[in-house]
Amino acid sequence: MYDDKFYQDMAAAYLDRTAWTRLRLAQVERMVDPQPGDRIIDLGCGMGAVTHFCSTFGAEVVGVDLSPAAIEAARRLFGDAAITFYERDVSDLYGIADESFDKAVSADLVEHITQAAFEGMAREAFRVLKPGGTLSIYTPNPTHLIERMKAHNLLKQNPTHIDLKTKGRLMATLEAANFHPRMAYFTPSFFPGFNLVERVMMPFPLVGSLFRYRICISVVKPNNEERIGGKYGEI
Repeated sequence: MYDDKFYQDMAAAYLDRTAWTRLRLAQVERMVDPQPGDRIIDLGCGMGAVTHFCSTFGAEVVGVDLSPAAIEAARRLFGDAAITFYERDVSDLYGIADESFDKAVSADLVEHITQAAFEGMAREAFRVLKPGGTLSIYTPNPTHLIERMKAHNLLKQNPTHIDLKTKGRLMATLEAANFHPRMAYFTPSFFPGFNLVERVMMPFPLVGSLFRYRICISVVKPNNEERIGGKYGEI
């Protein structure tokens, strides 16, 4: 499923700045807030779109992905940028030092991996982040109308989406790995017109879940000397 065409299509979406890409990058920027001098790790980097995007803010970025084809494509596309790519399983970041990154990001990854792999990723992200470091996740919402239609074979399913996780399951897994909530919200889609309907309908308790397109979650590794509290909510 993850062949050359898959990565070529992903690269084209980023380089062409499609509407899907613009929505994705806007949420990454909001959650990660990449700054000059930040050390950021992109978990499940694919062909390096988010890795490269974060580097444009002056951050030092490392992209990791299990696929050799993805890493090869990423190095080919962005090899002259201030980025390093490694072939790694996100649940086993061997060779990457403890507390060596300020921020971690995972955009459109967790729907491609099992719950066990996600739990491993959460533990490894906690390990490699400095105290006060953040992990930000962007992923499809399984309760959205489009995803429900796919689940009932009314729309074409993406065969690489093997486990779409709810916001509740994502937060429970991250909190079990000792992260603390920082922000959590839903975003409408990029479809013109329909996204206006989504904005109106998202807050409604019974039908709102059908109109929440993407889940955006950012959590923080507590500082050693303090506990970071607070609630997470929906926007």
